[in-house]
Amino acid sequence: MSTKSSPSPRPLPPIPAASVLHDAAVVAARLDVSVRTVRRLIAAGELPVHRIGRAVRVSEDDLARFLAARRHLIA
Repeated sequence: MSTKSSPSPRPLPPIPAASVLHDAAVVAARLDVSVRTVRRLIAAGELPVHRIGRAVRVSEDDLARFLAARRHLIA
């Protein structure tokens, strides 16, 4: 039997910070609300998500846009 070594896998490129995905618990902590509130926002379509299998994730970009859209400036 020959002992062929398989090529080592190429390292994955670094993930840009904007592509980071958060679960509902992390989003809830960032917004200082409950996980249930985050799930309601997702169900209402107010907070966009990525569904990966059964997992639901919110991208850093989508979270930033969500917050920017709800910013109220006091004059």
